[in-house]
Amino acid sequence: MLTLDEIVARLKEIVGPRFVSTNPIDKINYQHSLAYGAYKALPDVIVRVESDDNGSHPLAKVLSFANENKIPIVAKGGVGMGISSPLKGGILLDILGMDKVLEVNPKLQYVIAEGGASVYSIHHALRQHGLMLPNYGSYGPAVVIGAMVTKGGIGYGMTRYGWIADLVIGLEVILPSGSVVRLGALANAGTEFGPFQKWIHLPDLLGLFTLSAGALGIISKVCLRAIEGKREWLHDYCHSFRRDELDNVQEALLQLVKGEMVYDIHFTDRWQYHWPMEEGLYDKSKIPQDGWFFLKTILFARDQEESAYKEKRMRSIYQQQGGVEVGEIAAKGMGAKAQEYGLHGWPDFHIMGPDGWCSSVVRHTGMFAVTSKMYPITYLKEMYDLDEAAKKECGLWDPEHSPQHDSYVTRDLAIKEEYFVFYNPYDEEDVAKVRRWMGKVQEFSNQRGVVWTAPTLSTKGPYPYERLRNVYDLVKEIKQLIDPNNILNPGTLY
Repeated sequence: MLTLDEIVARLKEIVGPRFVSTNPIDKINYQHSLAYGAYKALPDVIVRVESDDNGSHPLAKVLSFANENKIPIVAKGGVGMGISSPLKGGILLDILGMDKVLEVNPKLQYVIAEGGASVYSIHHALRQHGLMLPNYGSYGPAVVIGAMVTKGGIGYGMTRYGWIADLVIGLEVILPSGSVVRLGALANAGTEFGPFQKWIHLPDLLGLFTLSAGALGIISKVCLRAIEGKREWLHDYCHSFRRDELDNVQEALLQLVKGEMVYDIHFTDRWQYHWPMEEGLYDKSKIPQDGWFFLKTILFARDQEESAYKEKRMRSIYQQQGGVEVGEIAAKGMGAKAQEYGLHGWPDFHIMGPDGWCSSVVRHTGMFAVTSKMYPITYLKEMYDLDEAAKKECGLWDPEHSPQHDSYVTRDLAIKEEYFVFYNPYDEEDVAKVRRWMGKVQEFSNQRGVVWTAPTLSTKGPYPYERLRNVYDLVKEIKQLIDPNNILNPGTLY
């Protein structure tokens, strides 16, 4: 077994001495994730991999070395949801230097980028050709596409187009052995036709690495489907419902998603607007006093005729269920004000406006904890009621903790739910309240069969895996076949 000094020396030979660090401060900085205190493991060594202008890089050599010497290795892009925490120590791989957008094909409408390219930069490159990813994240430049694919990235547009993973038509993946595998459209990259569709004359293996939490391979390239898009084609609306009208909200969402005409619906509650209203960002007189649920809706329409038709259908459905239109939030909390920023418009904060919902909340509260999972729209009322009861029982249902519900409505007739609680991480009593609440959420969520999406299933107990029965057994067999030394992100799959 190699000593740490020997490991560091070999890594410096592979990537260069500037890109290897065992500095304690670096380790703490790289440890940070949106999971905050859930993961406190530190790596033994940090390695940064950079690509040249042609997309060449030493990532395969790093993986081959780690595999040969049975060194755990975890890839980290941006901040992350905890999935990039080195639970078993070893190497933490910084892939932010693999950040090139390699190709934009405006005729066949696809983009190829390296795994460390930010989603922000991919959108910027697409905009130069009048294109967009129909799933539009609002996370700024920190989020990288490889992580979005391997963990299941979300964004605005899920109501019509699905997850980022639904847009993937090709992958290049480096296995623990150092072997490079090209899947889907990228398997066709060396031909005269080049990439054009994900289906090739082999079984589809893209999904093997999608949502794999980095435990089966490291994504080095991604090929994504794009669509034509302009900022002026997105039209913003907001409708509110009373607290006792959640059944009506469910019915409206079902009708709108089934109609396949809505680009995006974001489901929030009044807690999200409490502090922005207190700060005067919104005119309270223009927001219904009894409005508790707010459905921020975006229509995608290329001309006035298409816009008029979709707008009429959307408003009819909301009004039939008792919804009240709230222009104040549509104008100030969504995209209109964001157009003032830059020639190209469309900044990453499109939905939430330049100030963003989080900034005003954090000014008055603190750090946030969030659960993240999927369940059917038909269970929205039951799940919201359960969460409200749990927060009240744990002493979190107040402005200080801003216990807001912020969720995406998906094309799968599901809710990509995010329950938030803001808390003081330096107050042990406050932290205990949050932990108790999260335990209750885990219990009632696991009982009903939710699909967890963040940070990792390793925090949710064994049941989410075990209820998958032999599917989970098969995944473990594949993991053993691909990664017999269990070096890739050990602890995320089992």
